[in-house]
Amino acid sequence: MENNNKKGISKRTLRTKIILLVILAVIMVPLIILYKSVGDTTPKIKLYDRNQTENSSENQEAQTTEPQTEPQTEPVSEEPQAVPETKTAEKKPATIIPITDAEKWNLAIINTKYPLPDSYAPTLSNAINGSNIQLDSRVSERYAEMYAAAKLSGCVLTPYSGYHSYALQETNYNRKVNFYVNQGISAEEANQKASAQVLPAGCSEHNAGLAMDIVSASSDFINTKEYKWLCENAHNYGFILRYPEDKTAITGMNFEPWHWRYVGTQAAKEMKEKNQCLEEYLGLA
Repeated sequence: MENNNKKGISKRTLRTKIILLVILAVIMVPLIILYKSVGDTTPKIKLYDRNQTENSSENQEAQTTEPQTEPQTEPVSEEPQAVPETKTAEKKPATIIPITDAEKWNLAIINTKYPLPDSYAPTLSNAINGSNIQLDSRVSERYAEMYAAAKLSGCVLTPYSGYHSYALQETNYNRKVNFYVNQGISAEEANQKASAQVLPAGCSEHNAGLAMDIVSASSDFINTKEYKWLCENAHNYGFILRYPEDKTAITGMNFEPWHWRYVGTQAAKEMKEKNQCLEEYLGLA
């Protein structure tokens, strides 16, 4: 009997174990499958995230770099556009004033490009008492004032050469041309050299009576006290150094320290302040 009972218990125990194993298997298999699926997916997700992060970082670096470059690049590309606009805005429009203008005659530009009208003849008067050197009567009065002021400072602004007739100007010009021709250079080159020193008839400020050669027509004049006084005071009387040494490329004329042109007090002061020659003041350069 005890053996039979033991066998019965063993069978029941075995059956119970089998049932438990089956139940455990039913529970474990899905867990294992789930675990496996999670285990298989996790590395892929991490790998994908890492690559995505690296790519994202590179994109961020590229995006970070571009805005840093653009602000440095844009002003450089904008500046060349902004500078001409500023210069254009500041540059005075070109103004060609004829000598016949009743109000602004004193600012007339006179040279080979802008000659005087045919047969132009100014009304003349002596520059100072006791001299037969003449200027346009509207200019001679101001020259006399300047002469008197300089004399009080111990400087004598002797009128050397003022108004030139067309005939005198032509004579002076041809003399200079012949001087160079006699040196063996071509007539064309001789005319070019002469024009930088003596302008042809009708193209000189002397023909209009607006300019005075003071004391002499020598480069030594630059070393005189009269020249120094003129540089410091002439603008107060409406006169300018017409052909400055640093403006020869603009005026087309050699430096002439003795040649002083009347332009009016306001214009002379503005040109003095801005270090301009007449061409620059009129917007022609």
